[in-house]
Amino acid sequence: MRIIHYISDFTRAAGPQASAVRLMLLSTAKVAETHLVTAVPLAEDSVNFLAEQSGITVHHLQFKDACNPLNVLSALAHISAMLKELHPDVVHVHGSWDWHAAAVERMARRQRIVTLVSPHRGLSQELISIDLWSKKLPKLIVFQAWMVRQCTAVIAVSDKEREDILALGLKKRIEVLPPLPKENESIEALRTALMTIYRKALDSTYGRELTQKERNVVLMAVRSVIADDDVETEKPDIQGVSYRRMFFYAYDEDVMEMFVAGCRKMQLPVPPPLNVASVPRYRNLKAKSLGTLRDVPAQTKALRLPVEKTSERDAVMLIAKAKVLTMQCLTLRHYTELYEMFRNSDFDEDMVAAELKRMRLLRFTRKMQRHLAEMFGLKQGYDIL
Repeated sequence: MRIIHYISDFTRAAGPQASAVRLMLLSTAKVAETHLVTAVPLAEDSVNFLAEQSGITVHHLQFKDACNPLNVLSALAHISAMLKELHPDVVHVHGSWDWHAAAVERMARRQRIVTLVSPHRGLSQELISIDLWSKKLPKLIVFQAWMVRQCTAVIAVSDKEREDILALGLKKRIEVLPPLPKENESIEALRTALMTIYRKALDSTYGRELTQKERNVVLMAVRSVIADDDVETEKPDIQGVSYRRMFFYAYDEDVMEMFVAGCRKMQLPVPPPLNVASVPRYRNLKAKSLGTLRDVPAQTKALRLPVEKTSERDAVMLIAKAKVLTMQCLTLRHYTELYEMFRNSDFDEDMVAAELKRMRLLRFTRKMQRHLAEMFGLKQGYDIL
């Protein structure tokens, strides 16, 4: 894992905040590739000490006055280039009321990098009340609230800080660190807590790193299970893929068992399946509806097919239920149900097509059948239109 810690000022003048960041740096440096990015240059001896003692690489971002829009654009370009060069897994931003920190968080998020923000008590009511109307409120409106709302999660250093953030209504994903260790105390608890948060954030946003190759491996494995010998399935290229991400993707698409069975059928070197349900993750507000299409509620009174036409009624109802979810919300499992319905069910195609036309589902069905042909190789003759 490659981690960037950003703090505007890491010198002694920064006080307790720099001391807290130093502890976090040392804790992650032992288990991950750690980089420190600052806006205030560090002395050369400090840079060398961090590199020699802990393997921490220090980078300096040069910012100018934000009053000039050209300076802001230049800063964003500089940050973007730095992120593309380092390509981190996690960007941990430290500090509040600093447009530099907000710019780093924004550019990292635009590059689909996991971003975590530690305000370091900067969002307490006591500090907000200082220069509220002249400084804090404009910054809160322009960038501070946006940064906290949009980041993957906020890391608080105490329960009191968590309450302060919740009182502002800015963020629901708030993690609280254990008490920071004092001098000569072990940093093991802090290391475990930080790495657990980073791992949780990465697992919650795995889709940002999920490649098209990994999606195709899952799809081909599922296809090999449901299509049998009817559709030729080539052995996929698994060079450089992450099975962890594919396990998450298969679980969220509700095809974990089919994915594992397909990998074994194609003789892919699949590791023991990950118990995704037990892995800590943040709730996905855009998660697809798991389960079968038959569990989706739909109006049966709209059908005008005879009751004895069971196969035809089931086919129309399955398509109507798919329409309720829309194609964007259909999981791979839902598509496998539709595929098996078209391929295996024995129904009167003309009767089903006429009923779909009456229910204004023809256009949706055509689009869905084209999609099934691309995904699973639904051949001509199995479709109904």
